[in-house]
Amino acid sequence: MERKVVKIYSAESSIQAEMILDTLGGNQIPAYKKDVGSSGIMNVYGTNSLGGEEIYVAEEDAEQALEVLGGMGL
Repeated sequence: MERKVVKIYSAESSIQAEMILDTLGGNQIPAYKKDVGSSGIMNVYGTNSLGGEEIYVAEEDAEQALEVLGGMGL
């Protein structure tokens, strides 16, 4: 059975997205990021994404993940 995933945050940069993923992982919340639009090509060339990156978690982890983000000041 597939788990439904939900977007919990739109990060401004790949660095911010990685910090969020690391923090969520440290709280045992699996998460992944997805480049917005064509910004992924910028990451290939080692620059920051222009369109940002979306952070996704399993629907059942969303509430706890949002609390963690709140603790990060996001």
